[in-house]
Amino acid sequence: MTPSLMNILKDNTLTGDNYVTWKRKIGLLLQSEKHKFVLTTPKPPAPNNESSIMYRDEYEQWKTSDDMAKCYIMATISDVLQQQHEGMESAADIMMSLEEMFAMKSRTTKREAVTAFMNLRMKPGQAVKDHMMKVIAHLNIAELHGAEIDVQIGLHFEQKGIHLTRPDARCSKC
Repeated sequence: MTPSLMNILKDNTLTGDNYVTWKRKIGLLLQSEKHKFVLTTPKPPAPNNESSIMYRDEYEQWKTSDDMAKCYIMATISDVLQQQHEGMESAADIMMSLEEMFAMKSRTTKREAVTAFMNLRMKPGQAVKDHMMKVIAHLNIAELHGAEIDVQIGLHFEQKGIHLTRPDARCSKC
């Protein structure tokens, strides 16, 4: 493991409030180490005496990757969460449990960010740049927590006279 990956482990312990960021970073870590597939691939049945060598190798690869993924996940969660999840069979089970525990906070944060975005109004005399920075911040928070931001938002800005693609954007209504 590279030193930068060790820093990710050290600096990003899941405490609850940081679930979305932690989930993204643990996903990147597992992907870089080629273990992420165990989160979406079901555990294969254990090989028996009649199983081919290729099947046994595939099973061993899945088992090794799952063990590594569990270690990375357990190393990046708080001590209390480690105690709650240490008996779980697979990395996917741990991730599902954590999702159940913390996803509701993420949905609430997403809803709050979307509401704040929808209620955001440009104040008279406010610079377009300052207003747009607030807009972008709300959209980034919403997107980070799972909101899908699409082209329609950009079209809405264009209709309001705000051109997001130009660096010298000016509000024609101001």
